[in-house]
Amino acid sequence: MAHQFPKRILQEGDETQIDKINNTCRRTLLEAVKVALNDEYEEVLKAPVFGPLLAIIENKLIYSGKIIHSFMCKQLRVSKLHELWFLFAKRPLRFSMQEFYAVTGLKYKEEPDVDFINWKNDKGFWSNALKTNAKINLYTIRDELLKICNEWTYVDRVRLVYLSIIRSFLMAKDWKVYIPQEYIRLVMDFEKLRMYPWGLRAYDELIASILRVREDVHTKNSYVLDGFSYAFQIWIMEAIPDIGSMVGKKIKTNMKKMRCRNWKGSGKVSYQDLTSLESHFDKGEVLAFISSTGDFDVIDNTEFVREDEKKDERVGRIVELINAKQDWKQFDWEVEALPAHMDLSDSEQDEDVT
Repeated sequence: MAHQFPKRILQEGDETQIDKINNTCRRTLLEAVKVALNDEYEEVLKAPVFGPLLAIIENKLIYSGKIIHSFMCKQLRVSKLHELWFLFAKRPLRFSMQEFYAVTGLKYKEEPDVDFINWKNDKGFWSNALKTNAKINLYTIRDELLKICNEWTYVDRVRLVYLSIIRSFLMAKDWKVYIPQEYIRLVMDFEKLRMYPWGLRAYDELIASILRVREDVHTKNSYVLDGFSYAFQIWIMEAIPDIGSMVGKKIKTNMKKMRCRNWKGSGKVSYQDLTSLESHFDKGEVLAFISSTGDFDVIDNTEFVREDEKKDERVGRIVELINAKQDWKQFDWEVEALPAHMDLSDSEQDEDVT
């Protein structure tokens, strides 16, 4: 079967267990923003672009590092540039822009005719920040700007809410990383903000972070995961309903668009829970493909195809077997060889990842 199918990065059962994922999605900052700027926060919450993302916080859905790390170890190494493949109980499932859109509903099409660069100077705080190339990060927002923003105009405070969401949740980075000027220019015009392809940018940021972590996930006892990793977790919960029911509960049973707003709950999952579920999963459901219109109703939507995508015939064979209702229980996935210096026998094991 060599070269016929992609190989998994770790043997089933050899997945590592880690102490901590440094998840850069900072919901604590957004909670502080909501307290300080409740009216402005409520306006953004009702807006069509980022409101569904804030539902994750409003619904108190817990972040599960154990679920995310477990899947980081279940990857297949494919040559596709814009999609990832994973295994659960030997069954393959895809995480692509199609799945990310089903979870977030964020715009994924470029707008080449829209001028996202120029902005109108209204002589407010953010205009001055752009003119002076001010260095602003999440520490600045939390420790300085939230204390003085009452003196600003209302629209500048709404911009502060938007920037907090963008940097601490959607395009999440460490507290000390400065907010790009590009994001500040975007919040100067709310119409342009809505037209910007946030889904495309956020998906690429998340995929890049997952791939960075993958290269030495075998040896790490903790690591940083940038980007909107809540979307990755919610995709897992949607694709494997038994995992979803461990963590939370769906608000509506038939919601297919913007699925991030449809989960609530704070159930904690252990590595043992996940291992037990996977080992007794004969009749469980795995949805290899999800979309904004349903589960398994669309496989390769041309709307999400990128011009620079690489062909990988091994992935094509997986899709063919999925369509043919392959019984994966007896399927023998090959495992790629680990570099000689990587010894999994010394992996740390800890149950404190939340």
